[in-house]
Amino acid sequence: MEMNISNDSATALPPLFHTEPWNIAGAVAVGLVIVLTIFGNAIVCASFYTFRDLRTICNYFIISLAISDILVAILGMPFWLILQLTDLSNNSVIKGELYLFWQCMDIFFGTASIMNLAAVSADRHIAITAPYSYPYVMTSSRALLILCFAWIYAVIVSSLRLLDNKWTQHGGYQYFVFIASFGLPLLFMIAMYARIYIVARRQARRIGRSRNYTTDVKAAKTIAVVIGVFVFCWAPFFVSVIGYINNRNFYPLIIYKCVKWLEYLNSCLNPILYTCLNKTYRRAFRRLFTRWRGRLERTREESLTTIGTLSRRLTLPRGSIFASQGGTFSSSSSKELSNGECRRKLSRKGSRKGKMENPPPTFI
Repeated sequence: MEMNISNDSATALPPLFHTEPWNIAGAVAVGLVIVLTIFGNAIVCASFYTFRDLRTICNYFIISLAISDILVAILGMPFWLILQLTDLSNNSVIKGELYLFWQCMDIFFGTASIMNLAAVSADRHIAITAPYSYPYVMTSSRALLILCFAWIYAVIVSSLRLLDNKWTQHGGYQYFVFIASFGLPLLFMIAMYARIYIVARRQARRIGRSRNYTTDVKAAKTIAVVIGVFVFCWAPFFVSVIGYINNRNFYPLIIYKCVKWLEYLNSCLNPILYTCLNKTYRRAFRRLFTRWRGRLERTREESLTTIGTLSRRLTLPRGSIFASQGGTFSSSSSKELSNGECRRKLSRKGSRKGKMENPPPTFI
């Protein structure tokens, strides 16, 4: 009996999921971020599609950023939600080619996001430093070429993960991603916005604050805040990755989970920043919600009207003479009743008159 127990315990497999309160809380937090990311960025895309005043060159890059964030929520975050319930040091749920697919998608969409932000900074730099030549420099075709370059760049960076595993095991690929997906684009954006700040102050003193120029400056400030939030969310992740390459005990597992969650949090913060800091998007969101509410109210009124019509039709048997000619029957019957009452009144008056003309004989 003891021999069987020992053999069973030796062959027992470790649990796939660890349902500690911290793991469950992390999974719930990731699920909430998924819902908010899809909802918020979908509203940005819907506003761009609905309102013509949002279809500007700068918003092309913002829509591209929103699409990359939606793809992160669909193809990246669900894997991490499952991994929140597992022990990452002994993962047996997502492994092999599936785990490699998740890593490539995670790098791909993260790189696409920061490259789109770099493209936005370049667009704002041209709009503020050369406002008169901007319509001729930044055309729709050139903006689409820049977006294609950003996405192709992200594809190349993520596909290099599929090369020799020794490059990844020795940390070479991690350093490459840190430089290509974070370091170089960040330096480029800092240079663009530093130049924007200097030129904006100089031109504000020279030409004054016209309405269009003020709008461009506010847009630049908005994108600068978005980039600042992006750095705040992504910098801890890259620092932890580089630290882990040099020291395997650089951080505990809980810290890594928090850092990874902070990275994904950036994907749902961008629409919130647009709402709080950009008046154009704030007005568009308000108009979009008003339009949706009007449609819901009209749909509700139409459904109530349809239900009322059906209830009135179902009060009489369908196909009967009374159901098809209910109005005629009721009107004719009411006319007959009124005519009968008139005849009875006339007969009563006639009888009374006859009685008065021919009184009955009296007997003494």
